[in-house]
Amino acid sequence: MGEEFSLEDILIILKRRFLAFILPVIVLAPLGILAVMLLPAKYTAQGTILVESQQIPTEYVRSTINSYAQERISTIRQRVMTRNRLLEVADEYDLFPRSLGLSESERVNLMRNRLRVDLITTSSQARSAGRDNTIAFTVSYTDQDPNKAYLVANKFITLFLDEDVRTRTAGASNTTEFFEREAARLREEVASMEERVSQYKAANANALPEHLDMHLNMLERARNTLSNAESSITQLEEEKRFLETQLISGTGGDSSLTTELARLEAELARLRATYRDNYPEVIAKREEIASIKARMAPSEEIRQLREALGAAEEKLNDIEAAETPDEDAIAAAEANVEAARNALSDRISEETRRGSQDIAGVQMEGRIAVIENRIRMLTKQADAAMAQIADLEERIARTPEVERGITGLTRDYDNLFQEYQDVLAKRGDAQIAENLEENQQAEKFSILEPALQPDKPSSPDRPKLLVMAVFGALGFGGLVAVGLELLQGRIRGRNHLSSVMEAAPIAVIPYIYSEGDKSGRFPAIRPPSWRRGKRKNKKRSLSPEPAPEPAL
Repeated sequence: MGEEFSLEDILIILKRRFLAFILPVIVLAPLGILAVMLLPAKYTAQGTILVESQQIPTEYVRSTINSYAQERISTIRQRVMTRNRLLEVADEYDLFPRSLGLSESERVNLMRNRLRVDLITTSSQARSAGRDNTIAFTVSYTDQDPNKAYLVANKFITLFLDEDVRTRTAGASNTTEFFEREAARLREEVASMEERVSQYKAANANALPEHLDMHLNMLERARNTLSNAESSITQLEEEKRFLETQLISGTGGDSSLTTELARLEAELARLRATYRDNYPEVIAKREEIASIKARMAPSEEIRQLREALGAAEEKLNDIEAAETPDEDAIAAAEANVEAARNALSDRISEETRRGSQDIAGVQMEGRIAVIENRIRMLTKQADAAMAQIADLEERIARTPEVERGITGLTRDYDNLFQEYQDVLAKRGDAQIAENLEENQQAEKFSILEPALQPDKPSSPDRPKLLVMAVFGALGFGGLVAVGLELLQGRIRGRNHLSSVMEAAPIAVIPYIYSEGDKSGRFPAIRPPSWRRGKRKNKKRSLSPEPAPEPAL
C-alpha cells in the first residue's frame, strides 16, 4: 500500500489490537517450544584421515599415480557411496529397521544425506603452483543412535582407506601390465624388422656396401686377368702366325711342295692385283694352292687327336666354371687332357719315325694345334674375366641403391629398437612404482583421528530453536494485528490524519480514559507522554484562540 509506520502508529496499533496480537503469541509460542523439545536428537561421529606424502624422494622413485589427492578423494567417495555398498552397510548395522517400511532408494538417499566428506586444505597458492593443497579430510555420519553413528563412521573410514590402497595398487599394476604388453609388441616388431633387414641383405648379398672394397679389388684383379689373357692370346697368335709362315715357306720341310706353294701364292697375288676373284685363272690358282695345302696337311688321325684334345680341354673348363666344382671330376678331366696331349705327341713322333714326307711340317702343325688349344683356353679365361668384370660392375653400380635401402631399414630398426629400450626402461620404473605402492611407501591415506562415540547430540540446537520459536510467535502476532488494522482502515493518530487530510490538525486532544477503560479486563496502555497534556483532569479543552478556516 505504500504506507509507512512510525513508532506512534505501532504503539497505537498495539493498544487498539492488543488482543489480536497476544492471542497468537499465547497459542504459537508454547506450541513452538513443545515442537522444539520433541525434536529427536541426532549424533554425529567424525574421523579425520591424513594425506601422507611419499616417503621416498620423487627424484629417485616417481609414482605412477599422478592425480591430486582431492581428485582421488572425490573418485573414492563415488565408489564408496554406490547403491550396493550403502545398502550393505545399512543391513550390516541395521540402520533402518523393517518396521519403518523404507524402500531401498529411500534408505540410500538417507544414508547419502547423513554421510559427509569434507576436505581440509591449505592456502590456494599451493594448488596454483602445481601442487595439491589437500592435507586431510574428514568423514562423518549422523544418526539418532550414537553407537550406530560411531560404527558407521569408522566403517566408511575403513572403506576409504581400503579403496585408496586398492585403487593405487591397481593403477600401478595396470601401468606395469601396459608397459609389458608394449614391450612384447615392440619385441615382435624389432624381431620382424631384423628379419626384414636380414632378408634384404640376403637378397642383395652381391651388392652390400660392406663388400664394396672387396668388389673393387676383385674388379681390379679381373681386369688384370683379362689384360694378361689378352696379352697371352696376342703373343700366341703371333707365334701361330710365325709357325704358319714357316710352314708355308717350307722352312725345315719338303722344299719342293713348299717352293711350289710359294710360287703359286705369288702368282695368285699377281693375278688378284689385275683380275677379280671370279676370274678363271684366279680360281684355278686357288684350287692348286688348296691341293698343295691338302698334301702338306697332317694325317686324319692327327686331326682327330687334335679335336679330342680340344674337347677334353673344353670339358675341363666347363667343370672348373661350375658353381660347386667337383674335385674328382676336375682330376679326371685333367687326366683326359693330359692323355689327349700325350696321344697327339706320340702320333706325331710315330709319323716322324716312319719318315713322313713332311716331318717338320707335322711337328709345326702339332705346335700350332697346341697353341690353338692354348688360345681357346685363354679365350675362355678372358670371357670368364669379362663376365666377372660385368658382374662386378653391376654389383658396384647397385651398391648405392642397396646402401640407401639398408640405411632406411637400419634407421627404422634403430628407431624401433630405441623405442623398445625406452619402453623397457619405463617398464622397470613402473615395476619399481608398483613395489612402492604395494609396500605403501607412496602417497597414502592414514587415520589421523578415528571416529569416537559422541556423548552429546550435534542437532538440534534447542536454545537457538526456542528463541526462534518465541520470536516467530511474536512476529506472527504482530502480523495479525497489523493486518487487521490495515483491513479496517482506521485513523492512527495526528500523523496519519495529516497524511490523509494533507493538512495539519488544529488541535490535539489527549486520550481521555473512561470508567470502562479503568475497569476493563485488559489493562489499558497509557498513551505516550507527548499525548498527555499538562492538565491532569479529564476535561476536553479547546484553544481560546479562534480556529482558522480549514484548508481544503
